[in-house]
Amino acid sequence: MHSPVFPDGADPTGAVRTLSGEALLATWERCSAGTPSSRALAMLCAGRPTLAHADAAALSLATRDAALLELHASKFGPDLSAFVACDACGERLEFELRTADIAATLQAADVSDTMMLDGVMLRLRMANTIDIAEAAAASDLEAAHDVLLARCTEGVNPAELPDALRDAVLARLEAMHEAAEISFSLGCPACAARQAIQFDIASFLWAEIRHAARNLLDDVHELAWAYGWAESAILAMSPQRRAAYLERVRG
Repeated sequence: MHSPVFPDGADPTGAVRTLSGEALLATWERCSAGTPSSRALAMLCAGRPTLAHADAAALSLATRDAALLELHASKFGPDLSAFVACDACGERLEFELRTADIAATLQAADVSDTMMLDGVMLRLRMANTIDIAEAAAASDLEAAHDVLLARCTEGVNPAELPDALRDAVLARLEAMHEAAEISFSLGCPACAARQAIQFDIASFLWAEIRHAARNLLDDVHELAWAYGWAESAILAMSPQRRAAYLERVRG
């Protein structure tokens, strides 16, 4: 896979570290009790050791997701295979996404924009992880909109905007974020119903990391039981060597 082109300009995130061994388990452990937003940042920082947490949190959602996409490719490969249950009949619907297509969508999204309203120039930017967490903590949808307006616009106090102008700014912010969303429709072969799918790379990567970490823990348990080795010694092995020992344990 080619490295994604980061919509914010030059790649601010540093070299990718493939999560394996102790790094994989530490990431799984750190993320297990987290919120979706905190997990996204923890995974990103684990895969980019030179990236400070505050800098990761300030990345636009498109840039953050592009970096998570590259982290997924480094550990699990360039294609993303998944399934959902049909809402109508429960049939398993499998699908595969190409990372190049997702990267192209993220690259095409506008992470900043300007609007001229009643002679006032407004500067808008795509939300980052902090903005989304703040909005999610709001008491209701209206309050969440107020949070995003206040955090993602410059040039005017959003509280002073007339309703019509406020709605226009919200509509533009919504369009900016929709352009960076990965969504599509699947048809069910069993009942012919169609289902809208909203794909979130952060949630998908977390599921992959959780599954890989549990498999690694099983391997550590099996080798420690068979040979009495310490966890650190087993995790320090290459995957190939670990697999070779497991093959011998299992006969």
